[in-house]
Amino acid sequence: MKIDLTKIPPEGKELDFMLPTEWWKPDSDDDRIVGLERPLSTSLRMYPAGKKMVVEGYISTRLLLRCDRCLEQYGWDLSAEFRISLSLSPFQGEGEVELQEDDLNLDFTDGNLLDPDQVIREQLILRVPMKTLCTPECKGLCRVCGCNLNISTCSCPVADRQVLFNQ
Repeated sequence: MKIDLTKIPPEGKELDFMLPTEWWKPDSDDDRIVGLERPLSTSLRMYPAGKKMVVEGYISTRLLLRCDRCLEQYGWDLSAEFRISLSLSPFQGEGEVELQEDDLNLDFTDGNLLDPDQVIREQLILRVPMKTLCTPECKGLCRVCGCNLNISTCSCPVADRQVLFNQ
């Protein structure tokens, strides 16, 4: 679904919809977001503000993440509000440009069409913690044999068993 931003009335437009669990497609096999454990609930409100279009939204779901220590999948609840501004005119700058604080939430569109799926995908990625852990006590993987130390103890010498991915 694409939204023509030139047809948004001055009072704005609201959309509420659900995205099924099959909607999320990881970029690669090692993507930290593996999928959605339950459908994603979305509410969007768009309204013009000068030469910009403001998009405010709310997303709620349970993500399937990959633990950075043991590489196992686990569920993580996410509910978040966001607000972004879209420039309706193409970027005119040359070379390096110093960003102002207001520019940090500014995005550019390809033409006058907005793909809400892309906005939602970006917001999900931005909300995932830099380090994803199934539990704070996750023991990780043995660096010698690769055994998941949360599930079993391997037979490797303790001195050699320093945990892989234990940062």
